[in-house]
Amino acid sequence: MFLLDPFSGISGDMFLSAMIDFVDKQELITTIKKVIDVDIEVKKVKKCHILANKVNIIPKDIDYNADTYKDIKNIIKNSDIQRDIKTTALDILKILANAESRVHDISIEDVHFHEVGNYDTIADIVGAAYIINKLKLKDNCLYRPINVGSGFVETEHGLLPVPAPATAEILKGLKIFFSDIKEELTTPTGAAIIKYINPKLVEGSFIIKNISYGAGDKDLELPNVLRVFRIEYIKMEKIVLLETNVDDIPAEILGYLYEVLEGKVRDLHFIPTYMKKNRPAYTVRAIVDRDKANEVAKIIMRETGSLGVRIFDIERITADRDFKTIKLFDEYVKIKIGKIDDEIISEKPEFEDLKKIAKKYGIPLKDLYKITFSKQIR
Repeated sequence: MFLLDPFSGISGDMFLSAMIDFVDKQELITTIKKVIDVDIEVKKVKKCHILANKVNIIPKDIDYNADTYKDIKNIIKNSDIQRDIKTTALDILKILANAESRVHDISIEDVHFHEVGNYDTIADIVGAAYIINKLKLKDNCLYRPINVGSGFVETEHGLLPVPAPATAEILKGLKIFFSDIKEELTTPTGAAIIKYINPKLVEGSFIIKNISYGAGDKDLELPNVLRVFRIEYIKMEKIVLLETNVDDIPAEILGYLYEVLEGKVRDLHFIPTYMKKNRPAYTVRAIVDRDKANEVAKIIMRETGSLGVRIFDIERITADRDFKTIKLFDEYVKIKIGKIDDEIISEKPEFEDLKKIAKKYGIPLKDLYKITFSKQIR
């Protein structure tokens, strides 16, 4: 798994530079050259004394004549590169063009990329598409908040605030922050790349395996690099445990509480216990997301009459979850798959799917479990 750390922003060339250590360098260069005829230089540079990779896209003495969405789209579509890389490149380009279209209120086919060079935009997008596919980054990437810089940037449309309007449009839904550096640190192309990857914001703990730095063009008071960690991620969730003891309500109330809290809790259980004066009682324990803790606590108090609910912040490690569907007696059964580090640790059929088949065909549920485990899932 990879963790993008854009503490100094992100651009297309910074992304290529940071990730080039993790892919076949020559294959990456060859893929870009199949789309656009440029020279590509890969070297080491220092940014604030930190050694970093620097990928330079160098134009040849020719007129590339491709700075509209339509032109660049056709160049990529007509190129001889792998289909999945081509599709990804076109999707990233469309993110970029859609943002420009919305900001300037024009048709996407009329978008003209004023602020980005045509040859390096194509190279950055195609190179990023190659990297994303080779490393499967859409399912294998986290990120830290993105530094967009501050101040204003000179454009064809005049002086505009940082982040530029198209960049801001692309970054919707991602966590950003402004810094005191009066520069445009995140470019539209860099924003489009990270938007396409759609990484999750990092939480919890991880083990660092490798680190790579990709240099930008600026010389700043902080290193102008994109830092990338290759990590072993310990998938840790921060959740809340709610707990209260009740000794004076009928069991029917507890059964009803299950219904009331359906969809609001991760888990709910009642634990037999003894309270003061040796009274038989139950501990009501609910595991919930943090943003639902207050709502669920109030429901528990209203339904049980409890005068207080204890709240504990807790963490849990979770397996990755995936699903597939199999056919059993002409009915579809969803299989839940649990994985740790890509190793399958469990495969379980959905109870509701098997229950439906058991009722329809008059087959004991326990036999359906046996049939499912013997036939499926491999």
